Amino acid sequence: MALIRPGKFDITDKAMEIWNLPEGSRVLDVGCGDGTSAEHVKDKYGFDITGIDMSLKSINEGKERNKDLDLRLADGEFLDEFSSYTFDGIMMECSLSLINLPDEALHEAYCVLKKGGRLFISDLYVKQPDPKLVKAVAIEAERQAKIPHKEGDCEEDKQRQVDFRFEGAFFKDPLIRYMEDEVGFKVTVFEDRSRELDEYVGEKILQDGSLDTCVTVCKGKKGIGYFMLIAEKPVL
Repeated sequence: MALIRPGKFDITDKAMEIWNLPEGSRVLDVGCGDGTSAEHVKDKYGFDITGIDMSLKSINEGKERNKDLDLRLADGEFLDEFSSYTFDGIMMECSLSLINLPDEALHEAYCVLKKGGRLFISDLYVKQPDPKLVKAVAIEAERQAKIPHKEGDCEEDKQRQVDFRFEGAFFKDPLIRYMEDEVGFKVTVFEDRSRELDEYVGEKILQDGSLDTCVTVCKGKKGIGYFMLIAEKPVL
């Protein structure tokens, strides 16, 4: 499944301007792919950046392109190799929607961020979700959370039902509520960037003749937009 990058680096650069972190800041790119964004922010902003991804092929491609990139095979749900309060910033560009346990990934990100650290998420969302659908997703998420795990169960390849994501796209209000009330972040920016998604889809159709290389949620789904979110880990 190919990752999407609407706006090329326009959204990334806007997020970095809002972050306003000094040169040398430690940054983690979760779901870095071949390290294209990691390389961009390293070169342009002088960050000490580490990228992690579950695709060994992508990691190797990035290292072959630039041997100086710190790219590692790792899972955003389990950041055990990093100590608490390690990073000044964390990037998740169209990766949180693909992570099996997005709630765990958000908690892990909070843990390894320094106090005052920034989180940048760009991803797909349902722009005007049906309230009945939002309620139904929340009920199902609560039901699944109560199911006890049996010995031998393995759900590594299954996406967990959470109340803020449905079929690879997020619900804005439940996502912000979870991040603030359950994790502890303070969301400071939520900006619609759907124009970049529309342009990206148009470019893919012109380039490939179809959307076969795009993530499934882009194909024929009405009401799907793209957002940029900035959050901070409170100092106190």
